[in-house]
Amino acid sequence: MKPTTEPIATAIGSVEIKLAGPADLDDVLDILNEAARWLASRGINQWPIDGFPRELIAGDISRGEVYVARLDHRPIGTLTLQWSDDLFWPRATEAAGYVHRIAVRRAVRGLGVELLKFAERATAATGRKLLRLDCFAGNAALCGYYERAGFGRRADIEIDPDGDATVPESTGRFFARQFEKSLH
Repeated sequence: MKPTTEPIATAIGSVEIKLAGPADLDDVLDILNEAARWLASRGINQWPIDGFPRELIAGDISRGEVYVARLDHRPIGTLTLQWSDDLFWPRATEAAGYVHRIAVRRAVRGLGVELLKFAERATAATGRKLLRLDCFAGNAALCGYYERAGFGRRADIEIDPDGDATVPESTGRFFARQFEKSLH
């Protein structure tokens, strides 16, 4: 099932969240790269500041895993929703949705909560009872954000930077913090 939504009312206006298509690739990359540059400007080495790999995001789009949020037809946010994640959730046996690469333009801060709610609805619509995500364990602000959004901390795990093209090479050792939210 590939969920789409009617426009949702937010503090910034009516936002549409839809499955991204090939024509959305540059918009998605632009949003992700803007977020990566902002993180780097704050000393958070979480995402590649030299740009997300185009092939990776194009592949996610082709598999129907990427969503784009638009305000007045302008792309303002994105997220990837997958149904498995062996790298960041090894040995997970329960069926769950996995959020990756959630980002919003700086001009629309606050939209991230709406994107998480969308991921919750989309995951629940498939019958799955859990929504999971991870982030750089050293990003205390983001970890707190996810906890305030109702996600419980599960564990910190070390990720091989060679296993994910979005982990900065300069990181050396990369620790991800796992978060989970029950959807029932």
